[in-house]
Amino acid sequence: MSNITVKIPSEMVGIIGAHKDIEKESRMLIATELYREGEISVGKAAELADLPFEDFLVELKYRKMKIYSLLGISEAKDEESMAEQYLDDYTG
Repeated sequence: MSNITVKIPSEMVGIIGAHKDIEKESRMLIATELYREGEISVGKAAELADLPFEDFLVELKYRKMKIYSLLGISEAKDEESMAEQYLDDYTG
């Protein structure tokens, strides 16, 4: 994977939070937004965010994002149901 450098205004860094890892948070924001827009699957988003699939699902729940798929509606409902069951088991 190739890397690029992006200049981020200090004001934006302040909004994100100086205590957070800016690179990690930027990857997460980009991955979750691409996922939310339906451009990539949840698996690809987890990969781009550099998180294990299960941890990415937890992040989606924390960010109050729906879990869906680029598959058909029934497959998406199945995926959401499986993810919710996993999260219930994983997070208690």
